Amino acid sequence: MREPPLGQRIHAVLVTQGRDAAVALAREAGQPDLFDRINAVAAEEPSPSFLHSALCAMSLPVRRPADDCAPIIRQDGQYTLAITPKPILRPVDGKQRLEVLGVPYGSLPRLILIHVMTEAVRTKSRQILLGTSFTDWMRRMGFRTVSYGPRGSATLIRQQLDRLLACEWMIRWDGEDARGTKEFGIKEIKLTSEYVGSDARNGAFMREIILTDGFFEHLRQHAVPLNENAIRQLRESATALDLYTWLAYRLPRISGKRPAVLSWQQLAAHFGNEGSNIRKFRQTVRDAWERQVSGVYPEARAEFDTAMIRLHASPAPLQRTLTPGFKLVAAPETAPKTTDADGTPVAATTPDTATGLMKALRSRLDPAMARMWLADCSFAEVDGEWVLLAPTPFVANWLRQHFESELRGAGAEQRVNGVVTVAVRPR
Repeated sequence: MREPPLGQRIHAVLVTQGRDAAVALAREAGQPDLFDRINAVAAEEPSPSFLHSALCAMSLPVRRPADDCAPIIRQDGQYTLAITPKPILRPVDGKQRLEVLGVPYGSLPRLILIHVMTEAVRTKSRQILLGTSFTDWMRRMGFRTVSYGPRGSATLIRQQLDRLLACEWMIRWDGEDARGTKEFGIKEIKLTSEYVGSDARNGAFMREIILTDGFFEHLRQHAVPLNENAIRQLRESATALDLYTWLAYRLPRISGKRPAVLSWQQLAAHFGNEGSNIRKFRQTVRDAWERQVSGVYPEARAEFDTAMIRLHASPAPLQRTLTPGFKLVAAPETAPKTTDADGTPVAATTPDTATGLMKALRSRLDPAMARMWLADCSFAEVDGEWVLLAPTPFVANWLRQHFESELRGAGAEQRVNGVVTVAVRPR
């Protein structure tokens, strides 16, 4: 592969040589603020956010379209996404009139969708409480300052929220099941536009969004894990958010045997560029990769050449590996022995019990969480006790902190002796 992008080079220097050397490299490259973004993500333990895979693969408009009342249609393999603006009743001069608001665009609706879908996966509920007021909701989304007025942050977000909720969303998936029968994952998604409650100072405010049953179930099966800390650093750029979520969706699904190769025209179709002015599109994406996304997703392995794009198998954003210099190590522990000094196994794994434990644990987690955290884990019986073996100290620490009750329940269901513990798999 070619030389890593600037963001990953600064990240590597931060890890291996320390803060001062990384700051110097960023300043030398004329990107002092890039170090701040990288350091903000590297210094914090990853926090999960989620987005539906269809919205990772296919993007909303980056800027307001010339005709923003026209439907948006995107295609990616077996997925088709259609967003159609629908007329809604709004008071105009004291009378209710039908008005088409247009499609959502820019970074704000992307942040709204990530926030709503993260809450749905986190709470395991299709009923999403936004906040007690619009200001409260914006602060929950990470906005430190909330301004009102014609160009205030609250006004801009409200406009995009209204557009998003006034549209009819259709995700179509053309696939086949094991018997070769055509399947459709979901046909229509419509987010409710009913207001619940009001904010006396700033007019009506929707305190709840209720996802449809179909979309909620589909989201649970097809939620892509993202790092909330990375999203926060990319929030000002729609292109950077699109590139980050697209890579988070694509890279973990690529075979390690050979890279996936795409043309710039193919990527433009994913991002809704329609192939017009590919040169400008290519430069915009390469800048976003070089100076933004690569720094907050340092495990991503991708090459954005002038002629083509190569994507290499990479860990998901939350599955970052332990790196010297980061405070990611779990509490000191001794890895379970699997053999004596002479190589004799300490304890044999019972396949039926191991399989049952994993099935029981997965059943207690949302599918998205199970895929994210259990993909490289396995159960083993060590010294008469059952242990969930994780690939890295970071993953082991997360499992131990967040899934204690689920592990206890899985052990009780399978009637294993003692408490199911978590440890790092010996290398």
